[in-house]
Amino acid sequence: MLSEKKKYNYLSMLALYFWLVPGAAAFKIAYNAIASAIPAFGIIMTAKFLDAAIVAAVDRAKLDAVYLPLCAIVAILLFNYYAGAIMGLVNTRAENRIKKIVAPAIAEKKASVKFRYYEDQKSVDTINRAMGGFEGNLREFFDQVFKAWNLAAQVAGFVVILGMQLWWASAVFAVTCVPSFVISYKFGKKQYEVDREMTKIDRKAGYISGVLTSRDTVEERYIYGYTEKMNGEYKNNYETARIARKKVSLRGYVNRTAAGMLVFASGAIVIAILLPSAVYPVGSPALSIGMFAALVNAIFGLSQQMQVGIPANITEFKYKFEYLKDLNEFLEFEEDEDATCLPAAHTPKLKSLEFKNLSFKYPGTQAYILKGFSAKLNSGRHYAIVGVNGAGKTTLTKLITGLYREYEGEILIDGRELKSYSQPELKALSAVVYQDFCRYPLDFYGNIAIGNPGGMQNREKVEAAAETIGLAETVEKLPKKYETPITKVKGDGVDISGGEWQKVALARLIVNPAPLKILDEPTAALDPVSESRVYGQFGEIANKSAGITIFISHRLGSTKLADEIIVISEGRAAEVGTFGELMAKGGIYAGMYKSQAQWYSESGGVPT
Repeated sequence: MLSEKKKYNYLSMLALYFWLVPGAAAFKIAYNAIASAIPAFGIIMTAKFLDAAIVAAVDRAKLDAVYLPLCAIVAILLFNYYAGAIMGLVNTRAENRIKKIVAPAIAEKKASVKFRYYEDQKSVDTINRAMGGFEGNLREFFDQVFKAWNLAAQVAGFVVILGMQLWWASAVFAVTCVPSFVISYKFGKKQYEVDREMTKIDRKAGYISGVLTSRDTVEERYIYGYTEKMNGEYKNNYETARIARKKVSLRGYVNRTAAGMLVFASGAIVIAILLPSAVYPVGSPALSIGMFAALVNAIFGLSQQMQVGIPANITEFKYKFEYLKDLNEFLEFEEDEDATCLPAAHTPKLKSLEFKNLSFKYPGTQAYILKGFSAKLNSGRHYAIVGVNGAGKTTLTKLITGLYREYEGEILIDGRELKSYSQPELKALSAVVYQDFCRYPLDFYGNIAIGNPGGMQNREKVEAAAETIGLAETVEKLPKKYETPITKVKGDGVDISGGEWQKVALARLIVNPAPLKILDEPTAALDPVSESRVYGQFGEIANKSAGITIFISHRLGSTKLADEIIVISEGRAAEVGTFGELMAKGGIYAGMYKSQAQWYSESGGVPT
């Protein structure tokens, strides 16, 4: 439905709304066709009613002439009230249907966009502006057209009726409407530009708000007492955005008010011109008292519309045109084919993973993170990859899993270039637990089973994974065992410790049948002894499954359990060997290990 192959414009957005909710769209067209004729019809009926009432006040025999225009006025009031109420119901039903259809399409589109866009903040801002409230924007595109139609009909009807009384007065009134249109158009563009600039500040304020209110940060808020400082940061960002929007809104309000006053002044002049014709009829046909009163009432109504309704409508039109630029920019973002597909049903065999002269720099940057990296990993063994922060350890993981394919050199999986693998094949090949793993608002069972989307019903495997990773005692303490929600989002949910959460994340890796398992520093909350035990368990699992396990850790004491250690420095594999070989070499690894040795001796962890 959301395709990058087409450019969306106002017309295509209207067509999309009609396609999604044809019944609601047809009802709105019928409603607005009637509503657009009501203002002019109302002026005529009001004039007839007042004229007939004046005559009937003198001659009761002519009272019958009052009933028809009176019934018409009552019909207009009833239509405006009941049709408006029905329109509210139609909008509610339409929005629910649109969300039901569009929300999955939006989620799929966002999931299909290449990963690099989510690591570029400008692109993230574009995505948020384009997709945030897309359903509401879609409805507003449709409604906006008919708001404009109704307002134009109201102005045109008044000008025509006024012209029938005094043609040049209607011309004067029409000309005075032009500044309101011009000012509103310029303001709409300015407002969107300000909103676009404020997106970054809004995002920062939203992040700070999360830190101040999130359940996950409550302990640190109390311990470190940073609430007051963060409140200040939040207020500064919030106020910056608020003041910027207030300034443009105030400027727009002043300009719109000035334009409205111009219309009002024009209307007052028109009233002054028409007044003599109503009080002292000269010529033929004369302006009736009823028509004069109806026109005066219409002038006041139009003046208010010129000050509020029409400027707001034009502003919204321009705002929507600016929104379309962001939408089309987002739709042009490149996608990964089959990004939303499940892993391939067949679990592949993995004999080797080889990097040949691999080089990579992130899009939009000049510095290489990896430069000439070469190494070969074989099945049935587990490897440790170490290096200083920023050396490229996590970047290597992103390349292995296909998040980035814009690299130089080769990544060979059993001799086949990684770029030739489809997304389902890559998903079936590897499984990763990152340091910032997800904590899903699911029950305990679901948080583990989600590690294997194709086999979430395999309870035996899930429970075996929990047992293997040491979560049996945790499960026993839970009130509903595996069915206990481990989230405070639900009323019967419970919290578990950070270390237990990490074990849950590691259990996901066990249930996943992928032959390549990567642990990218997921054990940061565990003590050195527990971390070494976890790595040891995964080494055994990897050996049994004839797969490859890669440990990425900043704690070098645990890396000695690996069959081979790869040290990344200056973008390449600077040292490769067993723990004993690298220690004997006395190079980069040995220096790093010795600097950490005291940690382990003091904690009783891995011996030096």
